[in-house]
Amino acid sequence: MKYTSWDRTDRDAPVLLAEAGPQELGRFTDETAAVNGSTWALAHHEDTGAHASLADGRVFRADGDLRKDKTITVDLAGRTFTLVNESSNNWIIDDADGTKIAQFSGGDNGVRTAVLEFEDGVALPVEEVAALSWFARLILEARLTKGSTALIATLILMSVVAILAFLF
Repeated sequence: MKYTSWDRTDRDAPVLLAEAGPQELGRFTDETAAVNGSTWALAHHEDTGAHASLADGRVFRADGDLRKDKTITVDLAGRTFTLVNESSNNWIIDDADGTKIAQFSGGDNGVRTAVLEFEDGVALPVEEVAALSWFARLILEARLTKGSTALIATLILMSVVAILAFLF
């Protein structure tokens, strides 16, 4: 598999696809995911990170502020990865040896499909692919929310200044 993407037809339960589909790797809601025949318990908070508890007792974690941190550490039940924000919306994923294994971007409507593209020769278990794809999507969504909030606040402030300038 070269990449994963998300089908967001059902906004409450996006589907993780192998490449552009039709093969489904998982179906995610806010609190659960169905991946590879098992159900995961999901939790995330933009300030502290995200974790998935798998049915077999393994835990996959992404630790850090999803909105602000430039580096986020991922632990997939003992296997470590680092998500590195190289520039505004462009990210890479390094393994424990510092070798790039994947990349994702929020540019050019990247949040909609949240494509996670793997380097040639990288082969990971479906569960790890699904977890990394979920973490990538959460990061892109958190950063989009941060940018939208800043834009709205700026527009409100400019409107107030314009009104006051008109009145005085």
